[in-house]
Amino acid sequence: MNQDAYLTVSNAYDDLLLLVADGIGGGKAGEVASIETVAYFERIFKESGPFSCLEDIRSFLEYHIDAVNGHILQMSKKYPEYEGMGTTLTGIMVTSLGDVVINCGDSRVYGINDERILHLTKDDTYVNQMLEEGRITYEEALEHPKKHYLVKAIGIYENCHADIHEIEPMEQYLICSDGLHAYVSDEEILEILRNDEDTLEEKTNRLKDLSLEKGGYDNITVILFKR
Repeated sequence: MNQDAYLTVSNAYDDLLLLVADGIGGGKAGEVASIETVAYFERIFKESGPFSCLEDIRSFLEYHIDAVNGHILQMSKKYPEYEGMGTTLTGIMVTSLGDVVINCGDSRVYGINDERILHLTKDDTYVNQMLEEGRITYEEALEHPKKHYLVKAIGIYENCHADIHEIEPMEQYLICSDGLHAYVSDEEILEILRNDEDTLEEKTNRLKDLSLEKGGYDNITVILFKR
């Protein structure tokens, strides 16, 4: 079952919102949580704006992430078949005021400039938290049995403190679920994205195919944006 969902939507002021949501596989109805989350943002973003400053954008995102978190949480409490469901939510808003990254969970946003690929999000996982605190090594993190345990997600906790931050605009953005980044390295991603002979669609297909070749068994969702 595909528990991923994604969104590419613009408002009347040419602001663009790109989101990937990966339903939590360990809970019930992860696909419901991811679909409900992106559907919520599609509705509200079409009617959004104009934004007057970056703080206005941050407030908008914080408010609606909190709202959709409450919506998913209430659904999981109300319907037994949805108990424990949740989803990651990761993406970027591209505006004339600047670009803003959103992250809650272990889906990722990458930025690509020339010869560089940068992680614009950090994985909200138990193992990554231990790694940052120096309690385990990078090598131990790669093989840790709890490496997919999330410490942040939409619909799991009463409050969702998503990471929302402005970045310097970059040439390309890649937003993806862990069905891609768990199998394909940064170097392999960069090699594919630097190929100017391929269209964006061809690049997304190459990334998907490479993940499958390397043994990927999870759902794979990829959004590519290029200026």
